Amino acid sequence: MKALSFIAAVGSMLGSALAAWQPEEVPDDIRKLYVESNTVISETPCDWRDTVEKIFRPAVEHCNSPREAVLYIAANMTNLTGVYYSIERRRADMNALEALEEKKVSCSGQTILMVCAYRSLGIPARAVGIPTWNHIRGNHSWPEVWLNGEWHMIEFNEKDFNTGWVMENIGMLNPDDPMQKILAVHPAGQYSFPVYHKHKIPCIDVTERYRKLSADWYAKYGPPADQQRLMVELVPRPEKDILYVELLNENGSVLDTMPLPIKTDDVRKFATFSMPRAGKHFLRLKGTKGTLEVPSTPDAVQVLRIQTAPAK
Repeated sequence: MKALSFIAAVGSMLGSALAAWQPEEVPDDIRKLYVESNTVISETPCDWRDTVEKIFRPAVEHCNSPREAVLYIAANMTNLTGVYYSIERRRADMNALEALEEKKVSCSGQTILMVCAYRSLGIPARAVGIPTWNHIRGNHSWPEVWLNGEWHMIEFNEKDFNTGWVMENIGMLNPDDPMQKILAVHPAGQYSFPVYHKHKIPCIDVTERYRKLSADWYAKYGPPADQQRLMVELVPRPEKDILYVELLNENGSVLDTMPLPIKTDDVRKFATFSMPRAGKHFLRLKGTKGTLEVPSTPDAVQVLRIQTAPAK
């Protein structure tokens, strides 16, 4: 009996070690909508839970809390699955099994797979997205997870909540443009999720919450009060030749030089400067003489698109 008791005790200790964290208790409506539901956006329904859980359950056995598990999964999505972002993906809203098989996915595919990963572990998660940015073309989507009674924004292969480039871009949105609302999937919503397909996926408006998150991000990580972030691109972007743009002060001194994005670069890439607010500033293509004065604006971030002359 003593030997059996010892074995049972060891088994219990091992079980505790393998389950260092448990999902938080959540309201029934959150659990039904964002844990038990098998669909995330508009993907083709499939039986994904066993396959997805077998990948992610062992990966987070070392974690000590739901928060730690959420961040570990986010930071290691490609390492754990081989799935990565690609414009060559077959379609935008692939389901989790399709994403695991094809490996190439859009941001929507990344979101779907990541939400399924969290739901497979009992962590509530849902899709959030925006139809279009203010300064770059295209939509975007990302996951949210429910922790400590709140929704938290996280992204594929990111190490922390509230991804910097998203927070910065949210700070440049036009609050009066209905196409720049931030939307979260919810069956009672009056909006439709921003994925290019024929389905109408109901969503609720969460823009104001994200504008507050963005304002907090700018206060911590944005440019100081005496500086402005200046983002520059040529339109149309060069096919392949990398050109450089210089930032000059009013005395003609070069303050910084940055490479301009080319056609194959991500639409989020710009030549980005930290520009003093005091005095006048000018842009010049490296190796040329002509300059363009930078307009003065009160914004924390300014985007300049320089129209290039058409080829003769």
